[in-house]
Amino acid sequence: MDCPLRLTMSLIESKWKSCILDELRDGTPLRPSEIHRCLPEATPRVLDIQLKEMADDGLVEKTIYPELPPRSEYRITDLGRSLLPIIDLMLRWGEEHYYIFERKYGRK
Repeated sequence: MDCPLRLTMSLIESKWKSCILDELRDGTPLRPSEIHRCLPEATPRVLDIQLKEMADDGLVEKTIYPELPPRSEYRITDLGRSLLPIIDLMLRWGEEHYYIFERKYGRK
């Protein structure tokens, strides 16, 4: 990919990847069920797919614990953390301009 913008967008293009990184930003590892609870509008299947893609891209790290039943956790990586300033700008833009779109999307 020769366009830096397309590269960046391909890493956070989905509706939930930026939200997942935001939930993981403090460094505390979260189990998939905890991430699902944080983002109830997203289906567990979609979040699972996006978590796998993010792990494949190196944005999050998945740890599987060898216990019964198996337990896994996700943690943000340094590469994922490097996207947080972009996400922070997106959050600020949304806060500053929400009133324009509130009628269309309503208060969530």
